[in-house]
Amino acid sequence: MNTTRRDLIMQRWNVIQHELLPELRNDVGALTPKLEKVIHTLEWVRIEEFVRSSW
Repeated sequence: MNTTRRDLIMQRWNVIQHELLPELRNDVGALTPKLEKVIHTLEWVRIEEFVRSSW
């Protein structure tokens, strides 16, 4: 399968919009526009790959 860069970006965007944000809204309620921007940024940079898990 030849996945283009655009396809990968669109897949990532769909996960954020249709899975991550709705789940967060259910857990914490309404999200402010600034909080949504922070969430988008952290998801795009894949912050979990750069921090050690302390759980």
